[in-house]
Amino acid sequence: MHYVSTRGGDVRADFRSVVLSGLAQDGGLYVPASLPVFTEKQITSWSWLPFDELVWRVVSPYVGSSMDESTLRALLSDSYRNFNHRAITPLEQIGHNEWILQLFHGPTHSSKDFAAQLQSRLVEHFLGEVGGEALIVGATNGDTGLAALEAFANCPGTRMAILYPRNGLPAEQLSALQAADPERVQLFPVDGNFDDCQTLVSQLFRDWPLDGVIPICFNSTNWVGVLAQIVFYFHATLQLGGGTRPVGFSVPAASSAEIYAGYIAQKMGLPINQVIISTNSNDALHQFIHRNRYSTRVSNRTLSPAMDFSLFSNLERFIWELYGHDGSSTKALMEHFEDCGELSIGNQQWLRARVLFDSYAVDESQVRDEVVKLFRETGSAIDPHTAVGVLAGRIHRRSLGAPMVTFGQIAPAKSAALLSELGVWQREVPTTPDIFAQPPYLAKGDLDGLCQALLLAQQRHV
Repeated sequence: MHYVSTRGGDVRADFRSVVLSGLAQDGGLYVPASLPVFTEKQITSWSWLPFDELVWRVVSPYVGSSMDESTLRALLSDSYRNFNHRAITPLEQIGHNEWILQLFHGPTHSSKDFAAQLQSRLVEHFLGEVGGEALIVGATNGDTGLAALEAFANCPGTRMAILYPRNGLPAEQLSALQAADPERVQLFPVDGNFDDCQTLVSQLFRDWPLDGVIPICFNSTNWVGVLAQIVFYFHATLQLGGGTRPVGFSVPAASSAEIYAGYIAQKMGLPINQVIISTNSNDALHQFIHRNRYSTRVSNRTLSPAMDFSLFSNLERFIWELYGHDGSSTKALMEHFEDCGELSIGNQQWLRARVLFDSYAVDESQVRDEVVKLFRETGSAIDPHTAVGVLAGRIHRRSLGAPMVTFGQIAPAKSAALLSELGVWQREVPTTPDIFAQPPYLAKGDLDGLCQALLLAQQRHV
């Protein structure tokens, strides 16, 4: 197994190099040069496997010879040690052939824990082989940063730099970030939205200022962020259909990695008959699928804060797939998008995307109604992100005969105040934590300021 860049170029990397990276050397994203494909017989034989064994079957082909089997097995099993449900990702039935895949039983109670826990262990292993130190960098609008912070807390040879919107983080998430050890973690509030934070991170990786320090991204521009999510689809499909019955998925657009992972799982042989991209009023992906127009825009603040952005990094990987692995076409399209903030693809490629994905945008009032309705009809309290996915899945499913699985990405307890207001939360509502003064913020696009701050921190560290 080797990896290439979405932007072509003479790039060829093994799995270790991909893990210990931010972007590919030419500024693109790493992708497998080819995908492992399993037969229906192979997949159905996995239906009885425990979760960590299933993970090994799915993940190991992507690791190749970069790690021996026993080490990889132990590392994968350890990645789920801190999850608090014995099924890891239990399924909850909420209607006829309607299910929620609960992905929030990790240490920070969001689906981001899966990638973060796996990535931290892979980084620790490979850093031990190559020596040196690494800076783990990324952007967060809440859950991604918290998951990375927890996962890398005890990872030797690493420090962290986390960018976040100056005025866009819920108090609970901001308080948790501020509790991090300042000797190991630099926090950078940005005078902009989450998209502006992501853009700064990408620019930083393309103009890395720290000699001798390995740059690693904790966002899903790093391939591990996609790899960890592919297992969700295999697990749910095997539980509901044994690997032979087609299954549909509704994925709230809080994570482009989870959406792209569905495409990969399907290409690997999984009988997925539909993937719905479920959005709210921040509907950039819906507009792309529905109208072949993708653009960055001012994000609205919604009941689902993890969806309040419009810049989806894994769209580049999907475009590379749609253009038949043509790196030069992908590079031209992405550079045009980076220059003007808008993107449309060829009609043939867009029609292919419409076959692979459906999309639906849910109104804010519908989110509230769905939370209340589901509680009234099932007794289950769900967070607003999941409500977006459930409603989109119910309205837009292609087949009533195929199970529809919505990804439950965030624990309901994280929305306790809203759920209590709606009358569906019967436990204690946590008090709002205290917020300390934030460090000096970065202006939008201030790459020089970010680089200078990182260089000063590096000098103090040495």
